[in-house]
Amino acid sequence: MGRFEPVKSAVERINSYLSEEYEEERVGFSIEEMKLSDDGKYLAVLVRDDYDSRFLHAFYTSGDPVKGWEGGVPIPCQSDVIIFPGKNYIGVFSKCGGGEVALYPLEEPPKENALRVAFSKPPIYILLTPNDRVVVFGDMSINFTAPAETEVLFIPKLPGGYAFFHGVYDTEEEAYILHTFREPNGKKSVLRIGKVPFPVYPYYSALEFWDGMEIVATYTAPPAVKGAIGDVWVRDGRPIALLGTKMGTEIYIMDKRTTVLPLPGELVFARFTERGLFVVIGQFRGYLYGGTVSYEKLEEKKSISLDDLEDRTIFGRYNPEFLDPKFSGISRDGQTLYIGRTSGKTSPSGGFYYYLLKDNPYLYTLKTDKSPTGEGEVDEDPIPGIIEAFRSVIFYGPPGTGKTQRAIQLAKKATRLEVVTFHQSYSYEDFVEGFRPAEQDGRLVYRVEDGILKRMAVEAIYHGITGSRGADYEEMKKVVVDFLERKKNGEKLEFHPKGKYYLVIDEINRGNISRILGDVITLLDHDKRLGEEMETIVTLPYSGEPFSLPPNLYIIGTMNSTDRSIAFLDMALRRRFAFVEFLPRPEELGHVEVGGVNLQHLLSKINETIEEERGKDYTIGHGYFMEVVRSEDKVSALKRVFYYKILPLLQEYFYGNWEALRRALPGFSFIDEKGRIIEMSDEEFLETLRRMVNEK
Repeated sequence: MGRFEPVKSAVERINSYLSEEYEEERVGFSIEEMKLSDDGKYLAVLVRDDYDSRFLHAFYTSGDPVKGWEGGVPIPCQSDVIIFPGKNYIGVFSKCGGGEVALYPLEEPPKENALRVAFSKPPIYILLTPNDRVVVFGDMSINFTAPAETEVLFIPKLPGGYAFFHGVYDTEEEAYILHTFREPNGKKSVLRIGKVPFPVYPYYSALEFWDGMEIVATYTAPPAVKGAIGDVWVRDGRPIALLGTKMGTEIYIMDKRTTVLPLPGELVFARFTERGLFVVIGQFRGYLYGGTVSYEKLEEKKSISLDDLEDRTIFGRYNPEFLDPKFSGISRDGQTLYIGRTSGKTSPSGGFYYYLLKDNPYLYTLKTDKSPTGEGEVDEDPIPGIIEAFRSVIFYGPPGTGKTQRAIQLAKKATRLEVVTFHQSYSYEDFVEGFRPAEQDGRLVYRVEDGILKRMAVEAIYHGITGSRGADYEEMKKVVVDFLERKKNGEKLEFHPKGKYYLVIDEINRGNISRILGDVITLLDHDKRLGEEMETIVTLPYSGEPFSLPPNLYIIGTMNSTDRSIAFLDMALRRRFAFVEFLPRPEELGHVEVGGVNLQHLLSKINETIEEERGKDYTIGHGYFMEVVRSEDKVSALKRVFYYKILPLLQEYFYGNWEALRRALPGFSFIDEKGRIIEMSDEEFLETLRRMVNEK
């Protein structure tokens, strides 16, 4: 067991070398792309200077330049350029003209000994295999020239068909190709591992090539190819393949069978190594994790959790905007890792490109003498810090995402916790103070009664003034009113808050917030609390008493984003609250299976469909399934939840558009074409769910 540690010295040496190289010419530079070699020994680095010129460099992962590569190799093409490190060469595909692949040797002077494969027109797909073979996919009409010592695997485009390539792995005698394929005039795409021999058998048409390809494995329900992350490798003489999607929440493993494994977050990068499947996973508003799932675990697992990751390492906060699979890599021995964090800018010629952030430790090496979790090197949960900084916070998100539960959990050790629910009839008189009817000497009279906010504030201020609590409320208020009046009159009295007081307002947007808060809205600002820099004390309208909010009274509101009410809060209210978004966390259900259906996988599938049709605000929270997690009879509990909570929501979201629901969830047959819910037996119910999430 171990963890990945940044190789800061190598990063510093590469940046220092490049800085000296380009500053001599008085020109700035950025690293446009970097690729780690399959053996983890060197890095291919594509540099773009401030004049929009490109240069290719090669460094060992120690940070030293490869001998003969001092000064780099100029890349004349101004169009898109892709780099591929192989075993003995670095390949560069330039899209200028018909396109060209230049192979620059690592052990010889690169400029003088480059091998070039030139095309009559640009191909669709180019790759350099780990064994330095050039893979080309394109139209049969493409002509190309190649040196005798360069092997080229040309894959012809099938007219009327479709192919998307996810990974190629070659041995001395053959190449294994992971691809999504659709035949001419075919309606369904298929995920396949195909095998092609070396040398390639002669073929005279695209159809002959595809008919001659040996199909090793197929899967008839592939994921979308947009943002695909794929890899294929040969282990124990058999190919094994993976396919996922950038920011997707599941991964497809093709071995003896195809398994769809839910992930405990969003996929950033994945690749096979000698040690197992290495994955990098990001959790929304959380951390970026990396680690290896052993092949033994892959064979038995139906979902992947963070606990399954050997050598688990936390790489800091997860920000999907700065992470891209093409800027990541790991050596096949699983020892050297590269994660590129990127930004983007416009070049002098007007084009936009991404570049690596120089100050990030993008190169890591596996150390086996450390804790696998990386605890103690990252910030704690940010929410307590947000509450402490702003004092007034609103948790918002879809129903069932744990907003109220989280608010109460945060206040578990509070000095006092109160929970109220706003509704249309809730008023200032209920919340702050107002007249209430009472009987006195047989007559009906009206007295001023304090609401929950005022009562909590009085108790918290009294606690700070006297250091004690638990006295009669009227006695506490007398002390507090006297203290606030004296402060308001200019006496220099200090206030030292003691304890923590939490007021949780559930469904805060259901009430007329402006009317409920009234004049105390000003007091919500953290710098206007009692004892703060802009301390504010107001006079309440009914009692005429002075009032202020202490800094240790925390107000947490919750609201459902499906109401869209956040858009209608006036700006005076919005600027006085901090807003924290809560989204579904399917990974919390990953350990639960019901009749062969993984709950994490089920919720992810449903939410992907809802998000595409209605948006993220309408997704279903993981809390809907907590009854199933706690129940001993999980089949009955899942059926209850699905029929009486989930299906009514889907009826509402997809009203009159049932075909779209069936297309998005193949196998879904719970709602007929008239929108009626279909009753099923337990076995029919589970079999339909299994079909829906593609689990057999």
